Amino acid sequence: MLHGHGDDAYLYTQPIKANFSTNIWYGGRSEALKTFIQASWDKIHAYPEPAAESLCDLIAQDLDIGTDQVLACNGATEAFYLIAQAFHSKTSTIMIPTFAEYEDACNVNRHQLKFHNWADLKGTTLFSEGLVWLCNPNNPDGRVVEKAFLKSLLKNNIKSTFVVDEAYIDFTDAISSAIDLIDKHPNLILVKSLTKNFSIPGLRLGYLIANRAMVQNIRFFKPPWTVNSIAIEAGKYILQRKESFLPPVKQYKSDQKEFSEKLAQIPGLKIWSSKTSYFLIELEKSNASELKKLLISEFGLLIRDASNFRGLSNQFIRVATLSEDKNQLLIDALTQWSKSNS
Repeated sequence: MLHGHGDDAYLYTQPIKANFSTNIWYGGRSEALKTFIQASWDKIHAYPEPAAESLCDLIAQDLDIGTDQVLACNGATEAFYLIAQAFHSKTSTIMIPTFAEYEDACNVNRHQLKFHNWADLKGTTLFSEGLVWLCNPNNPDGRVVEKAFLKSLLKNNIKSTFVVDEAYIDFTDAISSAIDLIDKHPNLILVKSLTKNFSIPGLRLGYLIANRAMVQNIRFFKPPWTVNSIAIEAGKYILQRKESFLPPVKQYKSDQKEFSEKLAQIPGLKIWSSKTSYFLIELEKSNASELKKLLISEFGLLIRDASNFRGLSNQFIRVATLSEDKNQLLIDALTQWSKSNS
């Protein structure tokens, strides 16, 4: 990890009252899953399945695709690095601002990097041969690419392979997954996460989907046993009960709307529109680093300093929508901060 990650709560010794820096579904903690994992403890005394075969079978069944079209990974991040390795020394175009791990994975694997601003993306945009990295919905700003738009990109760039990160697809009702495009477009790789929507980031679990030949090519670079036994069992448990684990999108978006509207009333803050539960805030009077330090030291609140997203300045922060009482803590803190800076 070269550029850093949003959730750096581990760096702080003081109690954190509310963590707005992470995009994890805050209501996803499950006592039933905890009990199941405890009951599965003996699984750690034997090696896990080399390629998480039973989990891949269940994912394929759930998505109605072939098992050989799925590759389970140690979080979506392992998928990014495997893809970059499979395309070693190729050209990669990254839509910015976005998740820094795409760039990190490409740098490690000696890609020639190009960057394309989201604001300039059109269905007719032409890219170089190689990889095009696109987060949908995008992190950090929550913008989306609709399926018809993505189809145009795929058709207009048949010599480019699109890596579409759908880690946050369950945090929006503005678009649906592009899984049905996989068989029609051999230049599409989808990366999915089971950690953010199901609130298990510590277990590191994700997968990629593509056509059979593409998956076989990427699988060649994957070490065995990267997905541990507990993660495999937890993944299967969740997928068999996923409707009870997924975030309630309509309510979540309603909460986000109320939260962002209240923040927009605070002088010195410009709220960026988002199709998800998280969104960017542009600061008019301060910089992100200073505000982050103030909020953690004075109020015990953690936000995401978004200045290390390529394409954003040091005046951007990102926040995720939490429960109403925690959202109010940030509203009150930023109101006080705004008054002291007026």
